[in-house]
Amino acid sequence: MPMSLTPLSTAQAIMKTFKVLPTVPAAASRAIQLLNESEVDMGEVADILLADQVMAARVIRIVNSPLYKLLQEIDSVRQALIYLGPQRVFEIILTSCFLELTDSQSRTPLKMQSCWEHAFGVGLVAKKLASFSDDIPQDQAYIAGILHDIGEVILSQQRRDEFTRVLVLARERELDLYQAEMKVFGTSHAEVGALLAEQWRFPEVYIDVIRNHHGLQSGNMSTLTRLVHIADQICLNVGFCCKYGNAEQREGQVYGIDMLDLERQLSSLGVKRLSDFRASLAELVQQVKQTVESIYG
Repeated sequence: MPMSLTPLSTAQAIMKTFKVLPTVPAAASRAIQLLNESEVDMGEVADILLADQVMAARVIRIVNSPLYKLLQEIDSVRQALIYLGPQRVFEIILTSCFLELTDSQSRTPLKMQSCWEHAFGVGLVAKKLASFSDDIPQDQAYIAGILHDIGEVILSQQRRDEFTRVLVLARERELDLYQAEMKVFGTSHAEVGALLAEQWRFPEVYIDVIRNHHGLQSGNMSTLTRLVHIADQICLNVGFCCKYGNAEQREGQVYGIDMLDLERQLSSLGVKRLSDFRASLAELVQQVKQTVESIYG
């Protein structure tokens, strides 16, 4: 009797059907390795990035976007490295990898601008929530938020017809994309994304978030993964969603978010000052839209 396929083995089988396996640019991969070393040679990082003109241009574009709110315009990679430092540059390179892998010109049934809004939204919301915690690094929260749905975009690019069925099923039955993917593929973008992130040699902390952010086993989720899961739900309710728009606002909710339930979840993560987060939400929404417009356009 044949063994039944698991979501993991199904994802592995699906990836073998990809016509071209998505890859992270070599310059980005090498720069990420250098930036993870204990002593970073920023001159070498600059040389590597400058060897890839597309990557260098994208880094400059991200640096000057509303994400960083710089007081002066940065016009060179070396200037960006000096001005921002290793950790911010690491953020920017991974953001650039995300944009490279989710090219707006690629054929996919998803609306890429909406997907970018969702990714940047989750990244910025997770970072803001982490700023109200003593235990969650803001830079990790941002990067994890940006990358969490990378498998969704890649799956939609590589298996367009089936993913179109996923979208139809999600709308007709009012399912989230994860549930619809499980019905159509027998696996999800979370498994595909985690396998790809392993091949790209992303840090383990981000692989864990990519694989587990849907929270089906919430008791085993890391603190960072739980935070991204919450940020994901907030952004879906705000309307940053590849599937469809805003939830109807109800009494006691902001942007369709049950604030009492949110407070309970965040308190368990050590996130405080929910009222400050609530006050900043409208500004965050605007920042996301401006960021995507500046990069997407």
